[in-house]
Amino acid sequence: MRERITVDTLRPLPMFLGITGPSFCFSPDAFNPPSKRIDKMAPDKFRTRLSLNFAFFLSNYALVTAGVFLVVALTHPGMLLHVGGLLCFWYLHFLASANESLLVIYNRDFGNILPPSRRTLILNIMSAWVILFDCLGPFLSAVTISTVIILFHASMRDPKHVEKSGAFHRRVDSDDEGTETDDEVIVNRSDAL
Repeated sequence: MRERITVDTLRPLPMFLGITGPSFCFSPDAFNPPSKRIDKMAPDKFRTRLSLNFAFFLSNYALVTAGVFLVVALTHPGMLLHVGGLLCFWYLHFLASANESLLVIYNRDFGNILPPSRRTLILNIMSAWVILFDCLGPFLSAVTISTVIILFHASMRDPKHVEKSGAFHRRVDSDDEGTETDDEVIVNRSDAL
């Protein structure tokens, strides 16, 4: 999956949105339902359309998902502060444990009160609290929003663009990575000189 999500497989925005021409208008045939009427072939048409669009726009869908997660995270600043504070506490804990330094605050040694095992337990409880009560809601909303956007696009985007795109049908040889199987045709014309 990772090798399929690259910048090289990222489709241009006009192709992704079905925009044609210099006026940036949506093409009338870019988005339409997979079937005009409900019959026994409709589920197969729907599955075929979803699989074609998922395969063709996989990098775009990953970018949309990352964008949705970023926007949702930025709309929850309390979550970001709690996660940042928790990361700082974990960093200080690992720093103190690695150096085996004393925890002296205002001339009091907290090493006896908070040994490393107790600090780890407290930080695990704090992490579970932050994950459950601060991060779970935004995570679920980001997953839901990106799933709805991607499923709507994949089900409504007409896959005619897949047949027209030569980039989708190119295959890479396993022996020669980076070389494509497209053949170059050279035409010798004696009358061209």
